[in-house]
Amino acid sequence: MARTAAPEQRAAVRFDASLPVAIQGASGETHNISAHGVYFETDLPQRVGELVNFSLEYTLHGRRHRLVCEGKVVRVDRQGDRLGVAARLVAPFFDGTEEVSL
Repeated sequence: MARTAAPEQRAAVRFDASLPVAIQGASGETHNISAHGVYFETDLPQRVGELVNFSLEYTLHGRRHRLVCEGKVVRVDRQGDRLGVAARLVAPFFDGTEEVSL
């Protein structure tokens, strides 16, 4: 009997991104991000269902920015000697407001 692929359940397109993550005094790095979530590696243990606060750093037009986020942990898996954490964003927001012109 042939198996069919499960339907895609993601709410938004994911983008591969390697950005520094700061989480409760620990560091990490993103693997991918979307409008609704983020997947990152860290050494800090997390539990499914927990709310977690973290920040991401990125550079835009030569300036460093920090995105402060709150997420709900939806999956934790082992990635070598680190933990992979998938979190659904609850309330992302920028540290301050600024206008960016492209």
